[in-house]
Amino acid sequence: MTLSPRFAVALIGALPLVTSNAHAQGAPEVVQSLIEEGTERSQVWSTLEDLCLNIGPRLTGSAGLERASVWARGRFQDYGLSNAHLWKWGEVPVRFDRGPSSVKMVAPDELDFEFTTRAWAPGTDGPMRGRVVKMPTTREELEAVRADLPGAWILENASARRRRMRDQSREEREDDRKAREEIAEAIEAAGIAGKLQPSRNDQVVTGGVRNWLDLTMDTLPTERAIAIRKKDAEAIEERLAEGAVVELEADLVHWFTEGPFPVFDVIAEIPGTEFPDEVVIISAHLDSWNGPGSQGCQDNGTGATVMVEAARILAAVGVQPRRTIRVCLWSGEEQGLHGSRKYAEWLRDTGQMDGVSACFVDDGGTGYQGGLVCTEAMEPMLSTAIAAVNERFPEMPISVSVQDKMPSGGSSDHASFNRLGVPGFYWTEKGLTGREARDYRFVWHTQNDTTRYAVEDNLVQSAVCSAVTAYNLAMADTILPRYVEPEEKDEEKEAEEVVEASAPKGEGPLNGTWTCEVTEGDMEGWSFELGFQHLADGTVTGSLTVMGSGGPLSDVAWDAKARTLTAKYESENYGTFEYEVKVAEDGKVTGTSKTARNTMPFKASRKKKGESA
Repeated sequence: MTLSPRFAVALIGALPLVTSNAHAQGAPEVVQSLIEEGTERSQVWSTLEDLCLNIGPRLTGSAGLERASVWARGRFQDYGLSNAHLWKWGEVPVRFDRGPSSVKMVAPDELDFEFTTRAWAPGTDGPMRGRVVKMPTTREELEAVRADLPGAWILENASARRRRMRDQSREEREDDRKAREEIAEAIEAAGIAGKLQPSRNDQVVTGGVRNWLDLTMDTLPTERAIAIRKKDAEAIEERLAEGAVVELEADLVHWFTEGPFPVFDVIAEIPGTEFPDEVVIISAHLDSWNGPGSQGCQDNGTGATVMVEAARILAAVGVQPRRTIRVCLWSGEEQGLHGSRKYAEWLRDTGQMDGVSACFVDDGGTGYQGGLVCTEAMEPMLSTAIAAVNERFPEMPISVSVQDKMPSGGSSDHASFNRLGVPGFYWTEKGLTGREARDYRFVWHTQNDTTRYAVEDNLVQSAVCSAVTAYNLAMADTILPRYVEPEEKDEEKEAEEVVEASAPKGEGPLNGTWTCEVTEGDMEGWSFELGFQHLADGTVTGSLTVMGSGGPLSDVAWDAKARTLTAKYESENYGTFEYEVKVAEDGKVTGTSKTARNTMPFKASRKKKGESA
């Protein structure tokens, strides 16, 4: 029996209204007015289109995000919210913006590509045309194409190299490594136009360069790389296999502007009438990646729009909550939760954090707000707060899942509050499949993140849910109870909470809870937790905690000789995650998380008693 996380899921169907303020219930007539305003006079879709079509994607530090921040502040002011302002959390040394760009095959055929480049990566000084050369993988292949390298676009094929390495001896791998170094040096010295990096499917995922917060105009990246769809790469390879000379033209309009430029969160509130220093926060991140084609819609224009609409609903009804309702639109989320983390730390450092009841975050795409994860002590207040929403939207049930402790990690802005001991809630999104049967994986960080696949009805429910939940909690007699780590807990007992503990325990290097941080790729900096327990019979059990949710791992296998563990996690929304965790002789733990879309290497550190991720 898996003891933890202990998800006692309570599906709260059509619950009766509860009038006890102790259980977070405001005036029933006000709650019904909020629901009526949000369902019968919704503006959520027109607001989403205004943000995504008229402003567009919103990279942190870009002109697009600045426009969106001013736009959101103006919306809050127009609705009559108090203290609507831009809260500066930092500065960006170099601003990065994109103009209209294109990548296409120009010979022997003409074919427009769908593509992306990393934010803060170099563009082109006008159209740049060059021959396409397949990346050489051996010294012999290098010599065969050496004369064609200057000015060429190099087509990579990383998967072939990985397959080859699996079949090599140690000596062969070492020789292959040296050959790759020689090839890389030759390509760098040749003055190529750039590299073409095929995706694993027909989505191209946008991320950013490393150390973007430390860039200067003198230290801008110089390596040009373009990610293209798998089908476009295959079209190139077909022409090359036929013996054709393939030429590609890229026109990448990238603008770099010397700063520094301030970066902001957008904050507004409805002051409390009785406990103004106690606060219920509802929030989402306003920033997005800005790859070609993306409008920043489901990540996270939908969440930001839901917050703007929730603020409108609350203001239109004229609620007078006992404690303050604060609406926050974060920035810097995509690069590491910068805006919410800085704000939460400021609240702590200025003595205001003790008055924060909770922070709710909407950041999961076009689904509806379908669930919360909490501790047993929090469940009665949360269940009562959402009851009227379940009653109004029975076809969109909201669940409250009880577990032993609040998660300390996560890859969205709720984690910034949980790590400081304040309840942070990531709304579990349900009904994530958008229009045209496109799920979140199809749009997330890709060229497909547009309003085309968003679902209006889900956003209506989410805005109503946010408004009603915030109002009810703001009317309660108390703030939500905090989770307090029991004093008697130690590292071994923490392991018991996240793994199967019914079998006799054994000794092993992975016993405990591990904070894992992705070290490369588009998800660099993303964190999650893995917990493991070696059992006396030689087996290992484990579980995953991520984004406020998680569950037990399956197919857990420990190879003591290789000091390697493999496991799987089945996600309802994102498919199968395959984990491989390696323990080095010096005790360092690293691993990979693989999905059908990508492979994410990570480093892991063992959590200590009371430590936050």
